[in-house]
Amino acid sequence: MRYLFRFVLAAVIGILIAFSPPSRAADNSDAATFILSLADTAIEVLRDNSATLEVREARLHDLLKRGFAMKLIGRHVAGRYWRKMSPAQQAEFQQLYSNWTLKIYSGRLGGYSGQTFKVIKAVSSAKSDIFVQTLMFQPDNSKPMAITWRVRKIGDTYLIVDVVVEGISMLATQKAEFAALLKGRGVEGLLQVLRARLSKLSVMSG
Repeated sequence: MRYLFRFVLAAVIGILIAFSPPSRAADNSDAATFILSLADTAIEVLRDNSATLEVREARLHDLLKRGFAMKLIGRHVAGRYWRKMSPAQQAEFQQLYSNWTLKIYSGRLGGYSGQTFKVIKAVSSAKSDIFVQTLMFQPDNSKPMAITWRVRKIGDTYLIVDVVVEGISMLATQKAEFAALLKGRGVEGLLQVLRARLSKLSVMSG
């Protein structure tokens, strides 16, 4: 499961920094526009050679924090164990999970290698979410990768709640991994794992 989640993370950050303008046939919905806007900003961050890598990572971290519904995602991946957490544990879990996930995303600034991106269409679901279907094309003309962005309007803004890469859901994969950790180690055990992962990433980036 961990391998699958890392695969999804790598694909997501690669896509965010590899957008090209959509074709005329692409759905011009607000959700698709939101995805494209997020990508355009990511490209600006990537191409800003005047800034250090650390500064660019921090900017991308902030961009993703504003683009993903991290609190909603965090509660979902915690599953039924969310209600078993104390308020203090819930707050720490959300902070650790958000920082760990976003640090992985923002640390992959070197993933761009000439890929191009195309929005195919945006489809509304029965639950009012919008699925923005896209394709990522490789420079070697190999088979394009299918990525679907699940977008939800929360308040006055759109936020990403899931990313599905070639049928692999980031949300489902992470929930399955966390369910195994929570079953085997409990809430405190999961928090310890997240603290260790975040600490390791901080050391590696420092």
